[in-house]
Amino acid sequence: MAVHLETAPPGTPAPPGNRPRTRRRRILAVVLCGLPALAALACAGPRLHHRLTTIEPPHTGPHSGYTLTVYFTPSEKYYHGPRRSIREQICPGENPPDSFPADYLERVGVEGFGRTARGDHLGWDFDRHCYFATTGPPVGSHDNPLVPWQSLAANHFSPGTRIRITDCGPGVPGDICTRLKSAHWRVEDLCSIGCDDAKHLDLYIGEQTRAAIEQEDFYFMTTGATVRITLPAALR
Repeated sequence: MAVHLETAPPGTPAPPGNRPRTRRRRILAVVLCGLPALAALACAGPRLHHRLTTIEPPHTGPHSGYTLTVYFTPSEKYYHGPRRSIREQICPGENPPDSFPADYLERVGVEGFGRTARGDHLGWDFDRHCYFATTGPPVGSHDNPLVPWQSLAANHFSPGTRIRITDCGPGVPGDICTRLKSAHWRVEDLCSIGCDDAKHLDLYIGEQTRAAIEQEDFYFMTTGATVRITLPAALR
């Protein structure tokens, strides 16, 4: 679910202008994400198959020079674009509603899951390129429920690796930095686009609670963070 590309599921018409991302996120997408064709490797949800393997860091302890970004679960109630049918993109055996706001579908195609107006979740299967419905919460790479301000997506750590942020790096407001540093982050998800760098961590901040989420202080990108890494006991 941790994807930071200006991309959307196949068949999604381009909205007027850019997706409502801040300029700093669009710059990040250009620098880190590479060719748009790589969007097919976006991270997974239920029934999805991650194509990346983890690579352990050389040692535990403090590490500097990390990039931190965030991802979230969009809520349909904050999107009011023209509706688009997904009838031709529903996964076999699934029965979600056959249309949603196009801007909401675009978000689901980036974040992996979205809460629907009826209260369940719509997921995007990046491997099969189709939508599915689930009554459960958004999940990570091992079908584990994602926990706001705890779950973290990274490709170069084994699941269960604990991360403590000790220095947020530049540009993070003081109160948000305090919250980041007090949180007990765990690697519980994988991401593909934009997270190939071993020093890129994507932090799950939960469900969208307001329309202009990208204007909030907790929606940020920072570089130069310092973290402390604790590997799972079995790998120490």
